[in-house]
Amino acid sequence: MDPERPSHDQGWSADGIVLAMATVLMALTGAFFPLPLWLVVPAPLAALAYRHGYRLSVGTAVLAVILVGYVEQQVFAGLAQALPAESLRFSLLGVLVVPVTLGLIGLVIGGAWREGAGAGQTLALAVLAALLPGAALWTGVRLAHGIDLVAVLVDNWLQLARTMADQAAAGGVAPEAVESLRLMITETERSFAAIRPFLPGFAVAAACGAAALNLALTRVLLVRLGEAPPWFPPFARWRFPWPLALGFIAGHGLLVAGTVADQEGLVVVGENLRIMFHLLFTVQGLAVGWYWLEVRRLAPLWRFLLLALLLLWVPAVVAWAGVLDTWFNFRRLPLPDNGNDDGGDGAGDGRREDGGLAGTI
Repeated sequence: MDPERPSHDQGWSADGIVLAMATVLMALTGAFFPLPLWLVVPAPLAALAYRHGYRLSVGTAVLAVILVGYVEQQVFAGLAQALPAESLRFSLLGVLVVPVTLGLIGLVIGGAWREGAGAGQTLALAVLAALLPGAALWTGVRLAHGIDLVAVLVDNWLQLARTMADQAAAGGVAPEAVESLRLMITETERSFAAIRPFLPGFAVAAACGAAALNLALTRVLLVRLGEAPPWFPPFARWRFPWPLALGFIAGHGLLVAGTVADQEGLVVVGENLRIMFHLLFTVQGLAVGWYWLEVRRLAPLWRFLLLALLLLWVPAVVAWAGVLDTWFNFRRLPLPDNGNDDGGDGAGDGRREDGGLAGTI
């Protein structure tokens, strides 16, 4: 058996039942209170997949999606008088893709670690899992029906909000409160129109955040259960593959070119690329700062405060420091192809813990 893979496939053991129940209950409760429950649903499912295999974890994910779908269907049935039937159907599809995506993230994280993938590879696969269901659904609906699913969801929300404002006005609510609600609806509509072209970039950034959060939570659960899945090297040694920096630079280049040439299409593509890669290299820039403050033996609290202030004052400088570090290697870290291991968090199993991203996390 692969030494990376757990050798204790316990089936219906106590912790397996607890993890399965936690996944289903969190998903079901998240149908009513999506934040923050739906953000962390993949973690217990991923721990379940890692420790107990795919039969139990896939069955748990399917059960959770079915139950959430039933609840959401009942909720949407109550909106039949406020929204057209076709809009409701597409809105229900858009809502149901969320638990499907969360289940896929959990299965991918647990399955990748179970099959011996490193932390970096697992994170990359989890980001893809966070993006693919929604992108596939949007593309399918667009091609089959010519409908923008995101626009439908936003339009339905705005319609419901307008209906609530009309009912509030008819019910004798203070005119000032009703006017504030109508103003909020108008501002939301304007904001959506402004950010709509940049949703792909925000979607990638959100997928990275959700994947990283659940990767960390899953490892916390597994460590508490006595496991030691691969993890990243210490934060001061984080370094992303240098080709990713080309996307960051291309985004800024297209922004400048589009602005100079007055080409909106170039501006939109450039801004999406910038959004996608900005967060990534901001993290690497913070890692560079953490390294040099650590070398100077500054206390962790002061390191955190100084880097937080730097991020607030000059966020662009932090991101560019991360980009330039991919080429200039400000920390003089060993490169991944020279046989050196960038270390990890001391799991003690002698394996690479950087997920194939040593020197490049």
